[in-house]
Amino acid sequence: MENGKADYSRIEPCLCQKDRIKREKMQSLLSWCELPPETERMTFETFRPGRGLEEILTSARRVATGELNWLTIISEVNHGKTHIAVAICREWLKQGKAARYAYVPLLLEELRRGYQPGSDGSFDARYDHFLNVPLLVFDDLGTENSTPWAQEKLDTLVDYRLMNKLSLVVTTNLSLDKLSTRIASRLMRNGKIVTVNTPEYHKE
Repeated sequence: MENGKADYSRIEPCLCQKDRIKREKMQSLLSWCELPPETERMTFETFRPGRGLEEILTSARRVATGELNWLTIISEVNHGKTHIAVAICREWLKQGKAARYAYVPLLLEELRRGYQPGSDGSFDARYDHFLNVPLLVFDDLGTENSTPWAQEKLDTLVDYRLMNKLSLVVTTNLSLDKLSTRIASRLMRNGKIVTVNTPEYHKE
């Protein structure tokens, strides 16, 4: 302070640096999350729940705040499942928490690439990422090409996240009795299951 006046010249660069670090962290988390292209508008604010969809939004907000650890959404196609799944991820990222969105068939393909002989040897790192990321979203579980190898990997991911109390969001257009018995039993006993039987969800 000089002549009774505060010197802000040192404070402003500090604030700018903190903002830059915050932005860089957000960009890193967003890149790591691997949200689908052209989903920037998929947020809670742009979700327009019609009759029968209010429970999805309420439950999703509970996941975003950490009040609810597991959420399973069951519905036919075009009922807003992916919108809500992406919105949950975005809320986590805004809080500075890591999340990973995964369209299940592509998740398995990513793991297979690292698992094959002659690959870059990254399978363990990729799998560990899916095991331990604080929030994992399985979008469209049940649309994958089911093989014993694929089922084992999915079962292990779900079991590990259950044992370590890590958050999991699952969307599927299959009833629980058509999913893996092991996964279905864990989804039924943990978190919340929302089944949607309404007309298609239309984005504005």
